[in-house]
Amino acid sequence: MKKLFRSCKFLLLGMLACVWVTACVSPTSTPSSPVTSDLGENCRTVEHERGETTICGQPERIAVLSPHILDIVLALGAQPAAYAETVALGVEKFDQPAEQIPYLGDRISTQPVNLGDRKNPSLEKLTLLKPDLILSEDWLAGDNYRLLSQIAPTMLFSDEKDGMQHWRNDIDGIAKSLGREDVVEQVKADVSQQLEEARQALAPVVETWPKVLILSVNSAITDLAIAADSTVGYLLEEIGFQLVFPGSTIAGEARWQQTSPEILPTLDADIAIVIGWDASELYNPEAKLKENWSKTSVLRDMPAAKANRIFFVDYQLWGSITRGPITDELILKKLPEMLLPLLPNL
Repeated sequence: MKKLFRSCKFLLLGMLACVWVTACVSPTSTPSSPVTSDLGENCRTVEHERGETTICGQPERIAVLSPHILDIVLALGAQPAAYAETVALGVEKFDQPAEQIPYLGDRISTQPVNLGDRKNPSLEKLTLLKPDLILSEDWLAGDNYRLLSQIAPTMLFSDEKDGMQHWRNDIDGIAKSLGREDVVEQVKADVSQQLEEARQALAPVVETWPKVLILSVNSAITDLAIAADSTVGYLLEEIGFQLVFPGSTIAGEARWQQTSPEILPTLDADIAIVIGWDASELYNPEAKLKENWSKTSVLRDMPAAKANRIFFVDYQLWGSITRGPITDELILKKLPEMLLPLLPNL
């Protein structure tokens, strides 16, 4: 019954969208329409995971349906008119984004409409907003692509390529959709420069404490995984650290493995970075995790923990949720602050 009600709801919303939305996009934006080469001035056809969509000019009312997309949109110099966060928050709009949106909010100059949960954004609010463009990730919004496309030109992207998840894999398409292709190379160059600076600054730490164990753990410590495939994992490897992972893996093979607390003391790691998460807590979930960790003797026996070389951080930034240029910038700034004091002469 619930599934039937939900299907009817989506159908009704789709019909409502057709009434509300004016024709602001060429026919190539609909999933079933053929692609045409007769593009007007300042119009371009953008390839994305669901096909090709043609859009003209620089969209101003942009609906952003995930933190990852928001990171890239902000890095490219655009602003959201609406936004869907990791979890549904009890506000109508983000009128204080610096406080309401973790890590990225201080870069937002608008007051975006709150669309709710990124996995179930409000189609009603989207229809009323009448955006110029809807951007999301394919794994999140693929099932609703046709409905979203009836509301506004919709483009869904994936940053995963050849087994590697990285914002460089989808930033070009997102930039083209925004009409901001001219700034992409500068964004990439800025992050490359920040990475090189971190590599030079942390070279003594890499030499002294090269092996890093990265863990993803919920605050109750009931879900624990070795998380080499994470944003911070990628950056640490680029800097020169060796990521600790049980057994060997081949190129392109996932390095994410569920484990138990009893295994951790047996792993040879100089440093441990524990990425905390809580499905019901968006803000500072690592604080509760750190408290519970200190009460668990087997976790306190980890070599890195006994040597005070363990760090608790937030999954929203350090795991794989935002994973964009701004995320890299923030982590690369924080890593030297965390790790350089480990050196004996500092």
